[in-house]
Amino acid sequence: MSLLSASAVAAGLLTAAPASAVSGITPAIGSYAFTAKLTIGDNHRSCTGALVDEQWILTASSCFADNPAQAFPIPAGAPKQKTTATIGRTDLATNAGKVVDVVQLVPRQDRDMVMAKLATPVTDITPVALAASVPVSGEKLVVSGFGQTKDEWVPDRLHTGTFTVDATGENTIAITGDETSSICKGDAGGPALRTTGGVVELVGVNSTSWQGGCFNVAETRRGAVESRVDDINMWVQQLRFPNGVPLPAGTSLGNGEVLTSKASKLSMNNGVLSITSNAGKVIWSAGTSGNPGARAVMENSGNLAICAPAATDADLAACASDTTKTKRLWSTNIPAPTAAPNNSAAGAGGVAVLQNRGNLVIYNAKGQSLWTSGTAPRNDYNGDGRSDMAAWYSYSDGHSALQTIKSNADGSLAQPFQSYSSAIGSWNIDKIQLTTGDYNGDGRGDTAIMANYGNGKAQLFTSLGKPDGGFEAPFVAWTSTPGSWYAERATLHSGDFDGDGRDDIAAWFDFSSGRDTLYTFTSTPKGGFNAPFSSWTNPSDWNVANLKFATGDFDADGRDDIGGLYRYADGSIKMFSFLTTADGKFQASLSSWASSTFGDWNRTNVHAGDFNADGRDDIAAWYDYSDGRDAVHILTAQSTPDGHFATPVEAYKTAAGNFHYPNMRMVAGDYNGDGRDDLAAMYGYSDGKVRMFTWTANKDGKLNGALGGWTSATTTSWNINASTFLRNAN
Repeated sequence: MSLLSASAVAAGLLTAAPASAVSGITPAIGSYAFTAKLTIGDNHRSCTGALVDEQWILTASSCFADNPAQAFPIPAGAPKQKTTATIGRTDLATNAGKVVDVVQLVPRQDRDMVMAKLATPVTDITPVALAASVPVSGEKLVVSGFGQTKDEWVPDRLHTGTFTVDATGENTIAITGDETSSICKGDAGGPALRTTGGVVELVGVNSTSWQGGCFNVAETRRGAVESRVDDINMWVQQLRFPNGVPLPAGTSLGNGEVLTSKASKLSMNNGVLSITSNAGKVIWSAGTSGNPGARAVMENSGNLAICAPAATDADLAACASDTTKTKRLWSTNIPAPTAAPNNSAAGAGGVAVLQNRGNLVIYNAKGQSLWTSGTAPRNDYNGDGRSDMAAWYSYSDGHSALQTIKSNADGSLAQPFQSYSSAIGSWNIDKIQLTTGDYNGDGRGDTAIMANYGNGKAQLFTSLGKPDGGFEAPFVAWTSTPGSWYAERATLHSGDFDGDGRDDIAAWFDFSSGRDTLYTFTSTPKGGFNAPFSSWTNPSDWNVANLKFATGDFDADGRDDIGGLYRYADGSIKMFSFLTTADGKFQASLSSWASSTFGDWNRTNVHAGDFNADGRDDIAAWYDYSDGRDAVHILTAQSTPDGHFATPVEAYKTAAGNFHYPNMRMVAGDYNGDGRDDLAAMYGYSDGKVRMFTWTANKDGKLNGALGGWTSATTTSWNINASTFLRNAN
C-alpha cells in the first residue's frame, strides 16, 4: 500500500464510528493498561486512545470532528459532547481501572491527533512512553484498540493486532495488518506500539483504515494510516509541563545550544552543561571542559547525561554503558527505583524540564519528579534571578499595604517600595496568616493570605507578583464551607509539594482533640488553590507549639518538604523531615540529628536554604546566646539523599552586642544570585530606626559577615513591629 495523505485516505476509508476493537488477538488482562476507551456522547461514538500522562490522553481528532472524514483541524476547548475515558480496564466487564471525564481538547493542526485532558489524574497506571525515532519500512508494530473484531460488534475486551510498516511520510505512517489483524470501527485514536529494549513505546495514533476483516465488512484490504508520534514529543511535553521548557527523551543539547525558560538558561558548551540565572551568574554546572563534541542527552532510560562523543547511535550506546567517565562525563544517575524512599522509578518516557522558576527537574513517565538542580531562587518577586524580601505593613489608620525590598547585585537590600494598598478596615492582621511562594509558576513570587472569619469559615487570597517586584490586588483563591476550616488552628507553609513547577500551600492543623494533620492546597495555573486534602496524621504525639518549621527540598527530588525542630519536655531537641509524595501528600516523619546539649530551643531559629549549592536544602539555625553573642549553625542535608540532616556545624559567629534575634525579621534566600542561599534580615534599633543586613554564603556553605543595606532615614519612617515579613514557612 502506498502512503496516502490524510485527506485522500479519508475519502475512501472509514474512521471513527460506534464502539469496537482491533481485529486480532486478545491480550492478557492488564496488558497495555494505558489504552483508553473513549465514549463520546450518549454512546454516539467510541474511540480508543493512549494515556501519555497522568492527566492526558493522546488520540485522534477525528473522534471529535462533526464529520470524521474531515479529521482536522477541530476546535480547541471542551468537547462538544460529554466524553468519558475508561483507563486500565482491558476487560470492560470488570470494575478495574478508572472512568474519568474529558474536559479539554488540544488538537494538532497538521495531523489527525488531539491531546485530551482528564478531569482528574490517573495515578495508578503508568503512561506509555513516546517513541523518539520514526519507524522504518518492514518494522513490526502492535496496535491495540476497543473497536470491532471479525466476529463482534461491541466486544468487551481490548484486542491487539500485528502490523508491518510500509512507508512513512511527513506526518503519517502507512501500515498493513497480518492475516488476522485489521483496524476497525472504534479503534480510531488507538496506539501503534513497538518494543525497544523491553520498553513499550507509542509510535503512532490510528487515523484511517480499509477495515478488511472487520465485522460485516466485505473489504479485504488490511492497510491503515497512523499519525506519527515520534516528531511531536516536544508538543506533548509542553502540554504536560506548561510551567517550563522540556527536553524530551531522545533529544539533546549540543555545543552552543541553549534551552531558555523565564528564570534561567540551560546551555551546553565545550562539554559543560550549565544553568545561568537571570542575574547573569552560572548557578549550576556539570561535565568536563575540553569536549566540544559532547552533548547533553535525555536518555530513554530516564536520565540526563553528558556524552562525548554523541554523534551516532553507537556513541550513545557506548555512553550509556560507560563506567569510567571517559565517554559518560556526567549523569543524573537516577537508579530504578530511586534510592530515596518516596520516589518512583526512573525509566522510559522520562523528560527534563527547565522550569520557569529556575529549577532543572527530571520527571518519569508518570510526571513524578525524581531529581532537581535545586536552582530556583526563593522569593524572587521581580524575576531577576535574585531573592527579595517583602512585608505586609499594618498602618495605624487601619489600612494595610505590601512592601517589597529588592536585592542588589551584591546581595544587599534596597529601600522598600509599596505596591498593593488596601482600604481602611479591609484587613485585620490578627485575623490573617501570610505565606509566600510562586503559585502560578511564572518565575515571580506571590503572596497568599488566609483570612479567618470565625466559626470555621476561612478564605485564601492570592496577590500575584508583578514584573517590577510589586503585588497585584488580592483575589479570592479558595473559600471554605462554614464550619469546616478553623484557621486559627492552622499553620501555613509554601512549597512545590507535588513537583509541578507551582508552589502549593501546606497547613499543619492542630485539632483540639490533640490530633495533628497535614493538609495540602495544590495550586492552580492561575495562582488559585484547590480544596485541601489530608495525608499525614498523628493522633496525639505532637504539639505544634514545640515545633519550629522550615520548608525546602531536603532530598533533591524536585518536591519541597517540611522540616521541623522539635523540643521535648526534658529540654532535648530533634530534627524531623516530612517528605512529600508525587501527589503532594506528606509521609510519616523522619528523625535525624538530635541533641540534649545543643542549647535552648527558645533561642534557636531555623531557616531552610541550599547554603552550599549541592542541590539539597539545608537548615540554618541562628542561635541567640544569653550573653549577647550570636552564631549560625548549618545542618547539612545528607548526600544520600534521603531527607536526613547531619550534625550542625558552625557557619558564622559574632561578638556580643552586635545583634539580638528578637529585633530581627529574617528570611533565607539567594540575594546575590550566585546559586547559594543566604540569610537576610531587617534589624530594628532601640531608637526606632531599621537597617537591612545580608549574610551571603561562601562555597563551603559558611556565611560571610553582615553586609549592610538600606537604612531608614528617621526613627518613624518604618515601624518594624507593624511589619510582618513574608516567609514560606511559619
